[in-house]
Amino acid sequence: MDRSLTYYYEHPEFFMITAHRGASYEFPENTVLAMQMAVEAGADMIEFDLRGTKDNIPVLLHDQTIDRTSNGSGIPEDFTLHELKKFNFSYFLQGERRTAPVYENVQIPTFEEILDAFRGKVCMNIQVYAKTDAVLKNICRLFKEYDMYDHGYFTITPDYIEKVRVIDPEIEFCTTRGWQTRSDPENLRICKESDHCRYVQPVREFTTEEGFALIRELGMRSNVFFTDEPEEMLHLQSMGANGILTNKAHLMCRNRPS
Repeated sequence: MDRSLTYYYEHPEFFMITAHRGASYEFPENTVLAMQMAVEAGADMIEFDLRGTKDNIPVLLHDQTIDRTSNGSGIPEDFTLHELKKFNFSYFLQGERRTAPVYENVQIPTFEEILDAFRGKVCMNIQVYAKTDAVLKNICRLFKEYDMYDHGYFTITPDYIEKVRVIDPEIEFCTTRGWQTRSDPENLRICKESDHCRYVQPVREFTTEEGFALIRELGMRSNVFFTDEPEEMLHLQSMGANGILTNKAHLMCRNRPS
């Protein structure tokens, strides 16, 4: 079903499950395989991280370097896409760095490859770590080309807000203000009134029932970072959360709250 952000926003009773870096516990994170498995598990949204290559192509990578997840070493900005595609990105699984690749050939995906494969099948929470204006412009360009306006949003720190608005004021975003203070009333009101966010990503350990109540009062949806435990997911729902991010998409979708 081609559900949009507006659909979820207008149905706060629907508990939303977001696959953090795809189905990242059972499959290599931030890869096409992890995203495909998350979609097949029934995730409502996939979350992934974008950085840039030497030739300004947005690719999926969380860390500042490729060392943990691949057999390469260094920052992605020092490699062209062609060079990055030579590395195997299946060296990290189930919380462990492996001495050998888990799969024979797992390449780093581009943002465009993810859009081409999954636009319309799942919503997207796009964490942006672009170091250059050229990469950020390419991310925004692709977002527009694939008409992602009601199917995805950028999760960004406040320093990206004006940069994104200058490039494309129609792109929606979720701002992450602080860590322990992300659910403080002041920060939540800024997200709503200044940043115009429909979605927020509160941190599980630092969000109370009062925080979830304020999020609902302000007319926003909360997708909590994060939990991999079904019991905790149900507890978060009982506290007022609208959804969660999880590394274990299969387990959590099987135990989705009614």
